[in-house]
Amino acid sequence: MILIGMVGLIGVALVAFGWWTIGFPRRRMWGGLFLLATTFFLSPWLLVMSGERYGFDGVVAGLVGLSLVIGGGFFFTTLGWTGRVRKIRKVRTLSEDPDLF
Repeated sequence: MILIGMVGLIGVALVAFGWWTIGFPRRRMWGGLFLLATTFFLSPWLLVMSGERYGFDGVVAGLVGLSLVIGGGFFFTTLGWTGRVRKIRKVRTLSEDPDLF
């Protein structure tokens, strides 16, 4: 039961974060990096606490939740990185500018 609640909560949080960052690739990229950093920093403590409180089921739920959060962090970081606006340089061709010849 704890697994269903944790997966649901993480899913709702990731969808809400994705909705909040629509049109803001820089916010999405930094949010994904922040999510990854806090996950890697807090995950050992959270796994130990869930294991002490709920036993083996808590550890399994923690690992599943951890994999979802890490996947979401990589997803948002990649999505933010590829969504950045790049300035495209216009290349003048011979048909547009005859002075080039």
